[in-house]
Amino acid sequence: MGQSLWIRLSAPVTTYQARPGDPVQAVLTHDLVCDNEVVLPMGARIEGIVRSRHKVGLGIRHETATLDLDFNRAFVGPGIGIDITTQVEEVENAREIVRKGVIRGIRSSDTFQGRINSRLIHLPTWNPYSDPVLIAYKALFPIFPEPEIYYPAGTDIRLRTTGEITSLQPIASASRESAAAAKPDSGEMDELVDELPVRVTTQKNKDADLLNIIFLGTQDEVTESFRQAGWDGADPLSRRAVLRDFYALLNNSGYAHEPMMTFYLNGRAEDMNWQKSLNSYGRRDHLRIWQWSSGKPDQSVWISSSTHDVSAALSVRHRGFEHHIASDIDEERSTVIRDLDFAGCIKSVNYIARPEMPMTSHNAAGDVMHTDGSVAIITLQACQSSEPQPSSGVRQASFKPGNYAYRFLRRQILTFRSDMLRANIIYSLYDCGRVAVMTMRHQPVTP
Repeated sequence: MGQSLWIRLSAPVTTYQARPGDPVQAVLTHDLVCDNEVVLPMGARIEGIVRSRHKVGLGIRHETATLDLDFNRAFVGPGIGIDITTQVEEVENAREIVRKGVIRGIRSSDTFQGRINSRLIHLPTWNPYSDPVLIAYKALFPIFPEPEIYYPAGTDIRLRTTGEITSLQPIASASRESAAAAKPDSGEMDELVDELPVRVTTQKNKDADLLNIIFLGTQDEVTESFRQAGWDGADPLSRRAVLRDFYALLNNSGYAHEPMMTFYLNGRAEDMNWQKSLNSYGRRDHLRIWQWSSGKPDQSVWISSSTHDVSAALSVRHRGFEHHIASDIDEERSTVIRDLDFAGCIKSVNYIARPEMPMTSHNAAGDVMHTDGSVAIITLQACQSSEPQPSSGVRQASFKPGNYAYRFLRRQILTFRSDMLRANIIYSLYDCGRVAVMTMRHQPVTP
């Protein structure tokens, strides 16, 4: 009870078409371990139903969509199922939030340009909707995010068990994989880790992220591992990339190949970078990788810094939008291992402590980073994914956002509704207070 289960949707689900009682299917992306025994193996089929859903429609009744999923059955073998009681805790890298197990969609007017729009209404005019500035603004930026919820196949969801899992006999020992795998020599790995720098720097030589993962494998193995795990590379900085990035900001949507700031290791930029996002501009998993010379011609070593972006805010100091990361960088290290392991690309994983690594520090943006001080050494292999296919009983939901006229009408209704509720001095005072509190939370804290 109270254990986390990371699952991956096998088929899409959307508030456009989902109905209460519809089946939902996913797979477990890691072993569920209890008392050092595997209770549910990685790849186990997880089934559930749509408990309830509210769609936005034209926006007359609802401003936001809601989706309540109940995953209540796990299959540990052909025809061998057990009952589980769970609650959705998080949809990874989603712009939607989860409250008491219910996924709650965004308000299409709660965006960067939407908040500016609500503030322009306070301009001293006889009729705010006839203000030329406001009319010009709406004409120049007619971009509003899709308020309905849509999660494609491959979306990762974190569940929390709310009851005991009455399983059969344990599947296997939790140490079965590491015992069978050919581990690298621990003495050689200790020497390698001792040679590594602790962190990377920005172009201005300011301390940035901590190095927390080592990959052992060829460049092709590293590239194929992340591709098989569903990660994407970053586009180089260009005018087209800036425009796409700006659109993703206005639309509050994901940019799968969003450019990354270049970091440096001993004055050298990263050799490759990878990221995984969903439908949020501010949330993504990402890491940068450098090739490291280990002194052995037969050994390819790649070192990495991995962090999880959780928000994006306007930074006056950096003259642009700046991402803020989750403080627990060890959790992101676990995410990388989980994804690569589920894709069948990991031969073994070992952890080596680094006493010189600070347990608490700051990155270049001033965000706090917490770590246990260990580096994960991942030995790669040719990927051997065994992800099961969804059963024929699962309905493949499609995403149909409606035609332009329908979306234009909905946008006008939602904008008018938002203005009537929030374009007043009481809400403005609340909003300013909320922004002030969020700004204070991002102030650097002394380690």
